[in-house]
Amino acid sequence: MNTRNAYFDNAKFVLIFLVVFGHMISPYRTDSDGMLSIYHFIFIFHMPVFILLAGYFSKNFHKKGYYKKIFTKVALPYLAFQTIYTLYYSVLYTDETYTLQYLVPRWAMWFLLSLVFWKLMLPSFAKFPMWISMAVSIGLGVGIGFVDIDGFEKVLSISRMLVFFPFFLLGYYLSQREEPFTNLLTARNRVIASVILLVALIGSYYFLDDTAYTDMLYGTNTYDNVAEFFMRLSHYAIAFIVSFAFMALIPTRPFALTSIGQRSLYVYLLHGFILKWFFTTEFSKSLDANSWGIIVLTAISILVTVLLGSRIVEWLITSIKLVVQFITPKKAIKKFSLAFKRTLS
Repeated sequence: MNTRNAYFDNAKFVLIFLVVFGHMISPYRTDSDGMLSIYHFIFIFHMPVFILLAGYFSKNFHKKGYYKKIFTKVALPYLAFQTIYTLYYSVLYTDETYTLQYLVPRWAMWFLLSLVFWKLMLPSFAKFPMWISMAVSIGLGVGIGFVDIDGFEKVLSISRMLVFFPFFLLGYYLSQREEPFTNLLTARNRVIASVILLVALIGSYYFLDDTAYTDMLYGTNTYDNVAEFFMRLSHYAIAFIVSFAFMALIPTRPFALTSIGQRSLYVYLLHGFILKWFFTTEFSKSLDANSWGIIVLTAISILVTVLLGSRIVEWLITSIKLVVQFITPKKAIKKFSLAFKRTLS
């Protein structure tokens, strides 16, 4: 593994841990101001950076097979896991009814569905200079907050899709530059980045002390007043700055857990099965946001990340993929891919 790949894999490992940890502490976030500030701090940058890196590695849209890959590597997994999670919830939460619907993603599945549309939108936006495309994408992300139709933001997760699209688009434009993150990795910039992250954490404690702000960080809120419009604009500025500060602190050398970054998508797709079950246990219900609880939740988050990012899980998923490919006619995949391209491009 070369140092360039190690840098991105290290970033993905830290980010996927933060995804798991953020979801793990979510039910406990209102137990204390400290827990809520940590939760808000994580959500300022962890998905923006994750999405930025997804855009960074989506630069080959001009190559043959681009739309087929969107269908087979993103759309099909979304359909499969949306189905599986719906069935899983029906078994896990027997007192509730879950209907199978593909236009309203379950929990963390919004990312996969949004990724489909981000990749489809990219070729059109990439035709224009960066400043035009970024301005339009931010305009869409800000403008969606004015659409206040009951349940609208859940369909296709359209609010999140548009709010986070600028990060994906920026990632693509960064990929057009040679080693765009190199300048971040100086000793001076790392010190500045540390200060920025510390200020963001302190700011989360003093200014994001109400759970109403969580919807803004999710990208799902609609505006109740003009101040919230400017709040989203401010959030973009803060998220971009904090995201680059985070990337400035990522080590470039591989270490023991670096390879988990290569399998971060597996962790993302699978961690919901463990966490959703865990939240139903009496042990989970007995925890709170005290020091012991935080230690336990952190340890479980590390364990889940390492387990699901292991080579054993990769082997199991690869085996399943091979079986599916063996039993699925190639002509059917080709026809579905062409229909997918014509319908959504």
